[in-house]
Amino acid sequence: MAHTSRPVLRRHGAPRQQKGMVLMVAVIVLALISIASLAVLRAADTGNVIAGNYSFQQAAVQASDRALTDALNTLATLAVGNTANANVNNRYYATKQSPIDARGIPTVVDWTAVSCVDPTGASVSNCATDAGNYRIQYVIERMCESNPDMTNINDIRARCEYEASATALSASSIGVRYRVLIRVRGPRGTEGWFEAMVSGPAST
Repeated sequence: MAHTSRPVLRRHGAPRQQKGMVLMVAVIVLALISIASLAVLRAADTGNVIAGNYSFQQAAVQASDRALTDALNTLATLAVGNTANANVNNRYYATKQSPIDARGIPTVVDWTAVSCVDPTGASVSNCATDAGNYRIQYVIERMCESNPDMTNINDIRARCEYEASATALSASSIGVRYRVLIRVRGPRGTEGWFEAMVSGPAST
C-alpha cells in the first residue's frame, strides 16, 4: 500500500508574538525603573533644598537678633531731646515713611547706602558681595504721623503710637513705638527680611 507523505504544518506566529510581548514588558519595566529613579533623585534634591532653606532661616533669625540689639543701642543715642525728630538718612526716620513696596518696606530707603555688618558686628564694606557669609542691615522707623513737641507728652500721644501706661508722665517715661526693618543676606544669594516692633522713650 502506498503511503502519501503530508507536510507537517508548524505555526511560527505564536512564539514571535510571545517574544514581542516579552520585549514590550521589558521596555515598560525599564521605563518604570527610570521614572522611579528620577522620582528618588527629585525627592532627594527637594529634601536638600528644604534642609538648606531651614538652615538659612535659622542663621538669618540669629543674625536678625544681632541687628535688633544694635538698633536698640542706636535708639539710645538718637532719642535725645529734639534730635529724636531729626532723620538720619538710611538709618533712622522720625516719622512713618511712604510709599512702601510689596513687602511693606519704605521705598525711600536706599539699601545700597545702609551700613552693613557681619554677625560679629564687624563692618562689611560692600553688602552686595557674597563671600559665603551673612550680612546684616537695618533701619529704624518711629511710628509717628508727624514730629511732636518733645516737651509735651499729650502732643506725643496725639502724633505717635505708644504703649499705654498710667505712669507715663513725660517724654522720657512714655514708650513710643519704633519699627525695626532688618535685611539679612546669606550665601548663594539668599535673603531674608524681618520686622520687629519695639518701644522706647520718646526722648531721654
